[in-house]
Amino acid sequence: MKREDTIRILTTGGTIDKEYNPVSGELTFAKSHLTNMLNQVRCKVEVVLEEIMLKDSLQMRSEDREEILKKCIDCLENRIIITHGTDTMVETARVLGKSLKGKTVVVVGALIPYAFGASDALFNLGCAFSAVQTLPGGVYITMNGKIFHWDHVRKNRESGEFEEI
Repeated sequence: MKREDTIRILTTGGTIDKEYNPVSGELTFAKSHLTNMLNQVRCKVEVVLEEIMLKDSLQMRSEDREEILKKCIDCLENRIIITHGTDTMVETARVLGKSLKGKTVVVVGALIPYAFGASDALFNLGCAFSAVQTLPGGVYITMNGKIFHWDHVRKNRESGEFEEI
């Protein structure tokens, strides 16, 4: 039985969930911030939040992408948001886009960690919620107010922005 009004959020890590470790001086993962983010913006959409992993996307391997794909295939929801690191979100979207049918999936991240305060995380997450509820089935990336189809996007490493190709 499908849950038509529910959105599944799969967290995989990335900058959106990183925080500063004052002991090591590094950006690390302690826990996902998604629950806090949803509470802060007073989200009234029914969501199922599932943490798959907390990884920097540069550390993701093909096995990780296959696990994300399997979670998308197996979940009851037709609308899915995946939080992901921006460095390799295009690669993950490609794996999903080639194999996943009948669901609307939006991959989203942030360039500045949510925990830092002046982050793009809340705006990007809001865009992902709008996109996943209005777009037809398929796989998309949304960043900084723009929405891209999985096979027409790249991250411009010089500008730090996503762009259509």
